[in-house]
Amino acid sequence: MNHAVIDREEIPMFFIPNVKQTIFAEKSLQKEYALYIHIPFCRKKCHFCSIPVMIFKDEAAMDSYLDNLIDEIKMNMNNLKGCVLKAVHIGGGTPSLLSVPQIKRLLDVIIGQFSGDTPEIVFEANPESLTQDKIDILAGYQNVTLNIGIQTFNSDRLREINRMEDVNHIKRCLRYALGKKNLDVGIDLIVGLPNSTLLDVKNDLEAVNELGLKNVFIYPYRLEKKSFFFDYHQGANYLSQDELIKTMEYVEDKMYKERFVAKSMYYWTRENKPLYLYSAHQIDGGEWIGVGAGAYSYLNFSVSHNSSIIEENCNSVTGCNKMRYRLVRQNITSQLIWDLSFMIKKNDFDTERIKEKYGKIAEQYLHEILEKLEENGYSQQKNNRIRLSAKGKVLLDKVESLIQEVVLR
Repeated sequence: MNHAVIDREEIPMFFIPNVKQTIFAEKSLQKEYALYIHIPFCRKKCHFCSIPVMIFKDEAAMDSYLDNLIDEIKMNMNNLKGCVLKAVHIGGGTPSLLSVPQIKRLLDVIIGQFSGDTPEIVFEANPESLTQDKIDILAGYQNVTLNIGIQTFNSDRLREINRMEDVNHIKRCLRYALGKKNLDVGIDLIVGLPNSTLLDVKNDLEAVNELGLKNVFIYPYRLEKKSFFFDYHQGANYLSQDELIKTMEYVEDKMYKERFVAKSMYYWTRENKPLYLYSAHQIDGGEWIGVGAGAYSYLNFSVSHNSSIIEENCNSVTGCNKMRYRLVRQNITSQLIWDLSFMIKKNDFDTERIKEKYGKIAEQYLHEILEKLEENGYSQQKNNRIRLSAKGKVLLDKVESLIQEVVLR
């Protein structure tokens, strides 16, 4: 494996942590962490997506990528022996483009790193490339959660976002996966896609109940830079900001009525056991290792980005498999902004964790942030707990900017 190239950037500390925070930090370094594995390949790029990807060409290219990816996994996990791995997430891109032997090879390597019980492994999939054989191999392992990017059950909307539009195939795929007793299953939906209406949303939620789904991530549509829609969105009909907020309010009301529980900003479940532990670990302020093309890591109060593998001018995977990390070490101020930005993603704000980690210095920021969130309608109170409102979820970028402005002022 080629040596990593490190680009370091130091930021001066704005204030000094108190003793309680230092003790908390020492404890956290004992270490519970999560592992993210990135598969950067897609058969084609969705029109709403802004993530850099490589177009999948053949299994040989994927094998080459896996060789380097597995080396990187082993190196990172060897460096963190003695730590506790809480969760694994295999994302992309499109991990379901892996063949059955490639899926087995990757999962065997991951599981082979553990002497005890294997933590939950979430595997992301696109129904277009998810076959029954692939579902069978995933169901053959313990603690695997299959998360399928459905986005919508409307064939017209699927075609417009450059995805497979065969809704019957998608439902057959879901029913087959849901029939596996040893496999947990969840889906992604997007509210407010171009040209969508409230009727689309109602039909999507009806499909959730028809299929008996227990785990659903529901995201409000955002026009992302570097996406196809960002450059070519003329002619499409979009919900206005107010219409999207009202639609999200409708969705949340329906999910509560259907006895779903909100576990995080976008995750709804009727499951009795905890799932999606990687996401929960992040939201709770945990650290993680990201391996593979374009993956991010957060360890030792530093954020690193493996940026070189998927440069657009790479002609082959082999030619791009040099690890090149850009490392940004956080000072206490940037740590606080980071933690607050994850705190709001939990269904109920975890202000106690922030107070425990940062002590009295954080209380003035928390008070002002909570006050401003309420003033702008970005938050709401329920059962004496504070959470983002539908407006706050739709306007998440403004919520995050508000946090930065308060802390940096």
